[in-house]
Amino acid sequence: MNSLNSFFAVALSAGVSLLAFLPVQAAEASGAPVRPVISGTLPPPAPAASPREVPGGTHRLPRQKLDSLQLRLRQHPQPDTVRVNRLNALALALRTNNPATSAALFREALALSTRLQYLLGRGHARFGLGYHYRDKSQYDSALTYTQRAYHDYTQLRNDYHRARALYGMARIYFEQGLYGQSMASCLEGLQLARAQRSLRPELFLLTQLGHTSTALGEYEQAHQYLRQAQRLAQQLHDPIGSGHAYTALGELSQQQERWARAQQFYEQAIASYQAVYNAQGLLPSRIRLLDMAERQGRAQQALAEGAALLRQATTASEISRLHVVLARAWLQAGQPDSAARHGRQSLRVSQASRLKEVSASAAQLLAQVAARQNRFAEAYRYQQLTSSYADSLTGNATRRLVAALQFRASREREQSQRRELAQQQQVARLRQQRQTILWGALTLVAAVASGLGVWQYRRQQAARDKELRTRLAADLNNDVGALLQQISEQSGLLQEGLADGEAQRRQLDQISESSRSAMRQLNDVVWSLDSKNDKLADLLDRLREYAHEVLDPAGLSVTFAFPTTQLAQPLSSLLRRNLYLIYKESLRNLLDHASCATAVAVSVQLMPGSPTQLALEVRDNCGTQCQPQGRQAGRGLRTISARAQSLGGISYSGSTADGFRVYVVAPLAGGWNAPKRYQPS
Repeated sequence: MNSLNSFFAVALSAGVSLLAFLPVQAAEASGAPVRPVISGTLPPPAPAASPREVPGGTHRLPRQKLDSLQLRLRQHPQPDTVRVNRLNALALALRTNNPATSAALFREALALSTRLQYLLGRGHARFGLGYHYRDKSQYDSALTYTQRAYHDYTQLRNDYHRARALYGMARIYFEQGLYGQSMASCLEGLQLARAQRSLRPELFLLTQLGHTSTALGEYEQAHQYLRQAQRLAQQLHDPIGSGHAYTALGELSQQQERWARAQQFYEQAIASYQAVYNAQGLLPSRIRLLDMAERQGRAQQALAEGAALLRQATTASEISRLHVVLARAWLQAGQPDSAARHGRQSLRVSQASRLKEVSASAAQLLAQVAARQNRFAEAYRYQQLTSSYADSLTGNATRRLVAALQFRASREREQSQRRELAQQQQVARLRQQRQTILWGALTLVAAVASGLGVWQYRRQQAARDKELRTRLAADLNNDVGALLQQISEQSGLLQEGLADGEAQRRQLDQISESSRSAMRQLNDVVWSLDSKNDKLADLLDRLREYAHEVLDPAGLSVTFAFPTTQLAQPLSSLLRRNLYLIYKESLRNLLDHASCATAVAVSVQLMPGSPTQLALEVRDNCGTQCQPQGRQAGRGLRTISARAQSLGGISYSGSTADGFRVYVVAPLAGGWNAPKRYQPS
């Protein structure tokens, strides 16, 4: 798992943090009785325990302290709140080293606290079970228990524990890819923590916000959250909070493929954790560090350390990820047989535990190994498996995009309100200055003019963003909307049950094909918005993929004439998207109208000039004798022309002696009159 543990889980596992997070358990450790809570009232305060009596979970808990907790529980068999607290305390201590026993103790505490109507003890027991099920990736149960714990804390009007519960829910949402809900829970919890001046919950919430922003591609925002968390950890002298902040910074660098930087952060995280974590608690950080060593080419180090870590690994996630790292290291070391062995073990374990991302990585690596050993049939099967996992994971990418758009829109509204308020305050101050001296009046005029200029610029920027969203919505409505309408109609026919078995199979095939087409359209949207795909080489790769995807099934051969230099030339999102859509429309036009064609030629050229122009040509070999009537006036060709004009370019389409030709030229940057600059030959 590439994310930090929840701060409740951390509180359970760290003796240095447990006093702040679980005051009831600390009170229980002293043996002080607590009255049951009736009708949502709080129990009277109990004397606090000394720090030496507070247990931990993943930290280096002395044996005598664990024995002391067990002895205290045995010495108090009475079914009261003291026993509830001692059950919770012992469950916390055993959470990592003996999770099954820990869960059983939490369940006993839950049953007893429910019978006693002891809300705080019940909330802690539910919270502990929520972490237990989240650690096992049983998210439905984890969310149910955590939400019920939140309800208990709400009845107690305890905002401190409500913030912790919101953090737990944010972690569960995050691990399921529900980034919008995770962000909302984090922000609500952060508001509660800051209102209560609760620094530790604020620390962990900031760290989780950093993780979520990283997943959304908001790298600068993620860095700001994590630096705030790091400063809080230093202020609190909290080694676990500091370790989590360093881990999150490492994952941010890893997401950006800055391997050396990520390694430094992971090493700092381990240095922070070592004071409180045992070997099992350090294992996830050591796996991350091992991954960075392999990615930087240190295969022998990865092999030596990976074998030792594999003997310590206990969970399916740890075992499968270690096997992937070892497989990559063996392949790098020139030992494909060993690489295949570890790859198969990783695939087996990850498939059994439904770890799709690890399964996809293992399948892709096995395909590489098989291809290197000239076992091409086996390589093809593994590549097909990789593709199937990629299709399954595409929904996660779509959710990221939607969550990112929602979050950015909400943040823009908030920032706009703050800017408006700041402008109003500035105008009021300048008016007061104008009433005193002439210089104050001149300063006011200059400031207002500057503010209006900035406001106008931002309005124009907002208008451009709105236009982009409108275009995106229109394209999705035209392409995906029609496909979804087809799926809806076919589903309605199936529900009526009027067709025979063969007809129903055909309808299911049509629904399946429409679903795949809709997914491809959404993939195109994600691709066009992803800033990682802003190079010419990325566009050319996309053109090749789409041509083979639609022309190969039709039996048409395709040749490409693409530039071999300037592949790092950056392209704007608008230019990439419209050129790609023009290209798709050209191929669809060819498939619809050129039934006699057997080959297609695709050409892309960078034409030097001021400014540089990009030319796209699609040509078939149909010849003039078999060109259908009315092809010139088709809707698709008009769409191509309109898109070319929106780029400041021009399009030409028509029959030649060799076949039908679509030619589009557009500038890499706008601001020129294409009809005057270009005349088709």
